[in-house]
Amino acid sequence: MIDVREILESAEMDEVIRAVDALRKRFSLRPIYQAEHEWPVALARVGRFRADVVLAILLSEEKYYPGYKEVLAAAFGGWLIVPRYAKLREALMMHAAVDFMEKAVASSGNDEPLTIKKDVLARYLFIGPEFLVEIFDCLGGYRAFADMPSFDELWGDIEYVEKTIITAARAIAYLHHAVDRFARPGFQFVPSLNKAVSVFDELKKKERGYPFKEKYVSRSLLHQRWSQNKQTLALLYAASSIQINRKTLLQLLLDGFFSYEDHGRYLHKWIGRARYVSDHIFSKMSDAELGLKTRRLLGDGPMMAFRPPKLDEMEVASFDECFRSYIK
Repeated sequence: MIDVREILESAEMDEVIRAVDALRKRFSLRPIYQAEHEWPVALARVGRFRADVVLAILLSEEKYYPGYKEVLAAAFGGWLIVPRYAKLREALMMHAAVDFMEKAVASSGNDEPLTIKKDVLARYLFIGPEFLVEIFDCLGGYRAFADMPSFDELWGDIEYVEKTIITAARAIAYLHHAVDRFARPGFQFVPSLNKAVSVFDELKKKERGYPFKEKYVSRSLLHQRWSQNKQTLALLYAASSIQINRKTLLQLLLDGFFSYEDHGRYLHKWIGRARYVSDHIFSKMSDAELGLKTRRLLGDGPMMAFRPPKLDEMEVASFDECFRSYIK
């Protein structure tokens, strides 16, 4: 039987470690990264998900080891969709980790047969021991990754959430239109969820001409999402306003395709718009907790103004009916 301890403590092993350290010192492609940092699993899996800390890391210019922000961005996307569903968040972290490792292996030349040299290159230079220890091993190692569920498997259990999120984003769009038109000197206008719901109620009356049930959820589900996940609302609406190719950032989140590598460059625009939602809309509402939770998550920083989405003909008619007392 092989004595593992003897191998680990052998002179040959010491020589291997010295060689790997020398390789990393000479050829490492990574920039100098933060020596002091919290492990991703501590941020995303231990206790309450620390969304404000994760978001601050994603927005920062600080350099971390490769894969660090990729995995945290996946966790943040999962939390934003379903804050209380840790299983989805963890699955997205695993998929992000696998994607990162596959790209690292490809970078070492996967068009040729695997060799020990290529394995060392991929594992210790392109992936790195920090990633292997703090992410791969802490997420469960080989067994956990072999058994990880797909996004579709998990999302199938909570498919109604997507429609609820879209409804919440549209409700904020109605309030955005209302604030732009009526929250100015000469008008005593206080935006509220009930005012947005009244637009939905008008659309329901047009049931034969408007596919309300296909697009939106009931008042009770909307109120539930709004009251239980207030800190996510500005981000969801802001994401719906950002077009990336033929989809919105919100749809990419809902489809499980949000990634730091592909969409990290949109982060400052996204958060800037979310801060604008908080200041331009939420600060005018009577629900002080909504603004407080949003500001606590987004932190201080620049705002980025944007226009609300265009309403279709029936939405315009419903909006005008609900806000006719303000229309001069």
